[in-house]
Amino acid sequence: MPPQAYALVTLFAVSSLVLGWLAVRIAARALAGPRSPWAYPLPMAAAFLALYLVGHRLGVSIGPELPLFGFRVALFGDLAVGFAGALVVAAAQALLVRAVVTRRQASVGR
Repeated sequence: MPPQAYALVTLFAVSSLVLGWLAVRIAARALAGPRSPWAYPLPMAAAFLALYLVGHRLGVSIGPELPLFGFRVALFGDLAVGFAGALVVAAAQALLVRAVVTRRQASVGR
């Protein structure tokens, strides 16, 4: 694999970390979800998986393409898809954690 490909994968990996972090912060604020360090890995992985599926496996190009590290990349569309994936997982995680906490509190109160 050429060094340019490693640079592109690194860019998308770092982008996934940032998009996952942002999605958790938004879901935590909007849905009263968790903010602990354990809340971040799943949305970050979801962002990377979405970027991988759209950009690499499916080869879908959403939006305008621009040259990046010797490749034609639809960067803005890819980042939007990655953020959407991270946000869906972060919201589902927040709702699940909130439901579990509510159920525990209800069972303790009996």
